Amino acid sequence: MRYSAGLLLLAALLLGALSAAASDLSPLQHALLRYGFRIEMRQLPGRAYGRFIPAQKLIQISPIVNELGITWPVLLHEAVHAAQSCPKSKLTLLGIKRKADPAVESRIRYLLSHHYLQEHMALEREAFLIQGQDDAEALVIKALKERCQRPLK
Repeated sequence: MRYSAGLLLLAALLLGALSAAASDLSPLQHALLRYGFRIEMRQLPGRAYGRFIPAQKLIQISPIVNELGITWPVLLHEAVHAAQSCPKSKLTLLGIKRKADPAVESRIRYLLSHHYLQEHMALEREAFLIQGQDDAEALVIKALKERCQRPLK
């Protein structure tokens, strides 16, 4: 198996081998850590690739995403949920309005209708739309800055 340097770096972060001060972390990883979110790599129940636990400010990512080559999109998606959780640990829409290619929109509709509960669809749709944008990382970082507070030390 071959992994890109970025995936290996993310895996090292997820396994706790790097600190938040490491210069090779992405701006998104720095922002998540700055606002008190933790990132963990662990086997998840069912077929989940990632999940966000608001009460713990915890992003969990399944190790399988490395093999599938989707680590970055999964991290972006869960980071959207992290931003949605601010300021009160209750997920609310960020209000970022973007369009996607019709084929992407169709795939999102399929995923939502087959894998998510009705009450989560708007939040998931927003996360899927944002993760697919060229400027997704900047959008999520901006949302974190606007909605989240840094933890007291």
